[in-house]
Amino acid sequence: MRSADTRPPLPIRLQIETTDICNLKCRMCTRELIEGMNTKTMPLDQFKEVVEETAPYYVTLNGLGEPLLDKTIFEKLAFLHDRGIMTAMPTNGSYIRGEKLENLVRNLPDTITFSIDGASKNSFEYVRLRGDFDQIIANYRALLKQRCEEQARPGTRVQVLCALQKANLRDYRQMYALRKSMPGIDSFSLVPVFDYDAEGHAFANLIPAHEDVLELHAEIDKSISEAANSDEADFYRHWKAISSTWLNHDPESPPDIYGSSCLVPWFSTYIDVKGRVYPCCYLTNSAHVMGNVNEESFSAIWWGQPYQKFRNSLVTARKDLAGCRTCPRNDDHRLRQLEHLKMAL
Repeated sequence: MRSADTRPPLPIRLQIETTDICNLKCRMCTRELIEGMNTKTMPLDQFKEVVEETAPYYVTLNGLGEPLLDKTIFEKLAFLHDRGIMTAMPTNGSYIRGEKLENLVRNLPDTITFSIDGASKNSFEYVRLRGDFDQIIANYRALLKQRCEEQARPGTRVQVLCALQKANLRDYRQMYALRKSMPGIDSFSLVPVFDYDAEGHAFANLIPAHEDVLELHAEIDKSISEAANSDEADFYRHWKAISSTWLNHDPESPPDIYGSSCLVPWFSTYIDVKGRVYPCCYLTNSAHVMGNVNEESFSAIWWGQPYQKFRNSLVTARKDLAGCRTCPRNDDHRLRQLEHLKMAL
């Protein structure tokens, strides 16, 4: 990126949307802004073709659909594992039962993410419309039980992802208790919701006001002082730190060229179920389509003029790129680390 190389080697990571079909309507999901959802699952042969052409190190089976609604998802996971490719996959938990539970246990990705966007029935089902909190948590527990009993594919890391927003802002006590009640979870990731749509307005209603965040922090400080142990206190501190991101982020202020660098288009790509290639998954409702694997090879797209132009614009004029200018991603520290590594070599 620093050397303005707009033709990097093929990506080491692929993010592939294997289906755009989903049973839920989540308030923070960009699929609600895109037409033509709930239409398709990527054929196994096409999936294999893209993977074989790029030979990636890591594949994330994730898009705007629920992966377990892809009838070939377990064949795709087995295909990747047979080739020694690292895998990751999220799930909303609705279908981890019956035969799907048995198949998932045998074909667990290297990282599986449980989406839990609320620690109570009310907050969860408000955020994840059509979701059944009690059933989904029971499904997660069933999978964790088999994993703890060593009945599952070994080596899987289980993480919980919570999209922090106005509706679940004060769930920190309940979320800590819920996590502790689910043995086998390896990590908990809390991600604040931002306006990732192209113009930065669609999700503004999900973001709490600054005064709400400050009130939350006062509550958390009190809870930290009353915590039963350091683990609980650290969880609360983390919740406070993540929610602080909203206090420091101004979507109206464009990122500066160096301070908000993004390395993603140099090592990763996103391919949706219709074959369209995007620089990343946050740009799916923008005009940043780099090409389509149904019309040309992935390598031709990766090294093609649209991708080269996009990479150059990201370096020189990020503030002019719809979607990118409202994204808080900052890889500046990674660039510095790479520079130090280069000097050491």
